[in-house]
Amino acid sequence: MIKSIRLSVLVVSLVALSLAPSAFAQCTTATASQPSTPSGDDVLIDDSLPSGASVSSGSLNWDSSQSATGSQSFSLSGSGTQTVEIDDLSQFFRFTSTGKAVVYVLIDECDPTTEIKVSYHSPYRDVAVYWGANNIGADPGVIQFSRGALPTAGVWTRLEIPIKTPLNLQGHTVTRMKFQISGGRVWFDRIGTDGTGCTPSTASSPSPSGGTVWVDDTIPGYSYMSYGEPWDTQAANGTLSFAYPYYGQNATGVVRVNDLNEATSVGDDLFLYVMATGCETLKQLKVTWYSGASYQNSGCIWYGTIGVPSLGGESNCTFMGSTVPAADTWTKLSIPAATIGLDGHTITSFKVENLGTQVFVDYVGNEP
Repeated sequence: MIKSIRLSVLVVSLVALSLAPSAFAQCTTATASQPSTPSGDDVLIDDSLPSGASVSSGSLNWDSSQSATGSQSFSLSGSGTQTVEIDDLSQFFRFTSTGKAVVYVLIDECDPTTEIKVSYHSPYRDVAVYWGANNIGADPGVIQFSRGALPTAGVWTRLEIPIKTPLNLQGHTVTRMKFQISGGRVWFDRIGTDGTGCTPSTASSPSPSGGTVWVDDTIPGYSYMSYGEPWDTQAANGTLSFAYPYYGQNATGVVRVNDLNEATSVGDDLFLYVMATGCETLKQLKVTWYSGASYQNSGCIWYGTIGVPSLGGESNCTFMGSTVPAADTWTKLSIPAATIGLDGHTITSFKVENLGTQVFVDYVGNEP
């Protein structure tokens, strides 16, 4: 009786196997067709890393079995979070209202992932975007945005992320990128931007001279810069100027140097050179000088028109006109210290604020 039952079970099992062979078929990853790609892309990574770039975390696994363009791509695979981080990059993200960052991805249809995440890092901003489930989570200090569902597996897909929103990286240089997946296998290729937008012009140096110069390439050793950074892309004199990273037309850019100790004489003018990047429109410019150990005395000038938002405090400043300094050229701004109530004062700080674009500051001082 027992043998008969076992034989019946065996027969039923064999019949089930013969009727449903697909349930036990092995999945084979096909070679995906290469997509048609736009000719105007500014490609950063394709077949190899750019010169000088390095892998700072994880392993870069090149794979010649799949490629969106060229002869190979790199892949991430395995269970849990898989990461590769590429450092020492140098890709300028142009000023743009419509431009996109671009990544081509291919999800293995036989081993699909649940999330793809790409992080972008400039010296001034860290931001990440992800597709699919939020399994990986946000890194400390990195803001991240969902870009919706994962693309279709087995097909090369062009992922586009607006540079203006949500990345907010227009006018920044991306120095590091991180690629992550949550399980499965994904290939990455042809990474860069769509190549649209404005690249700033390099303004000619006016070769200024004369006066007592407080700031030119460096700030005095006893002072410090509370806002702004040195930049080597623009200079009125020497090799450096100072500017604030660009974060949009409604964000205030500030360059400020504190703890100066610059004596002036009665009748002196206060001066500085500014250069507004023409890729965006300068709306307002305001310059404030301070005296006193606690910066209790101040005087300022401003250019432009008051809108929403505005820099604020314009009513306390000397209005220099609705025409702002010309774009993409160095302009000397000069004001008698007496006009702003600082005649003969020792200047202990200055601040340059702007709305609308990025403004570079250089060659700051006083003169008779």
